Amino acid sequence: MDVFAIEKGKPLELSVDEFEKQTCHEFPYYRTNKDNRLSLYALCPECGNPVQIINLYGEEMMQNVTHKITLYAKHTGRAVEGFYYWNEAGMKNCSLYNPSPLGNTEIRSKTEESEKIKEIIEKNWRKIKQDIRGIVGVNLTNKVMDHMYQVFMDSHAYSYKAVNKYNIPYAMLRYQEAISIYNTFLFDSEMSEIVKNKINGNSEYFEIPDKEIVKKESGYYNIGIYFTKYQKKEHKQYIHMIIYEVAGDGKAGRKNILEEKIEMKSWIYT
Repeated sequence: MDVFAIEKGKPLELSVDEFEKQTCHEFPYYRTNKDNRLSLYALCPECGNPVQIINLYGEEMMQNVTHKITLYAKHTGRAVEGFYYWNEAGMKNCSLYNPSPLGNTEIRSKTEESEKIKEIIEKNWRKIKQDIRGIVGVNLTNKVMDHMYQVFMDSHAYSYKAVNKYNIPYAMLRYQEAISIYNTFLFDSEMSEIVKNKINGNSEYFEIPDKEIVKKESGYYNIGIYFTKYQKKEHKQYIHMIIYEVAGDGKAGRKNILEEKIEMKSWIYT
């Protein structure tokens, strides 16, 4: 996981600066083992059990050299001195401990958790819209976004086990029909340049001369986007973004022009 907490229910983004700011290098967050090696701990923001922080300083020192050292937190699986709460059942039911595959539509049994997620979406919809646009690199219109919201909420997708407080933007994109992006503009994010390059390089019918997705020629063509292929590898989660184009109204002329594997990050909403 890429979040941690000092107090259960109050997630914080996991970074060197934030961890040091919150813990002040004090026990029980910092401690030296019998072999004189430093170990770092905090709480899981969801279940409140202790988590160990991995590669806090290794990530800081090595990321610009190898790009292979990753900072993350993992449940300890045991009680830890200085942390006064430990509940194995709570840990095993925690969505951050063993996330359900995003795409699974199994309903969770705890309705109060579903209601919390629903409230988070209602309260933070303006911010979630911007985060979704950043993920896809396209400035989806308010009309499209409001339809996405309606489909997700009316389908009660917030009740799926796979949906948690930290993956809401990805979940709203996954549990959707394909979204047409013709005549939309790029949204300034890391993904926008990838989208522009792939469309300009691979599309037969569309191009982005500046920032708007336009047709190269007249005729009935469409270009759309959807999310698929959830993957979990070690402590990371991924989802694939597909941009496709189609000639006519069937699948015969359908062609994928982008398939991007996206590493999922935790989104924090209050």
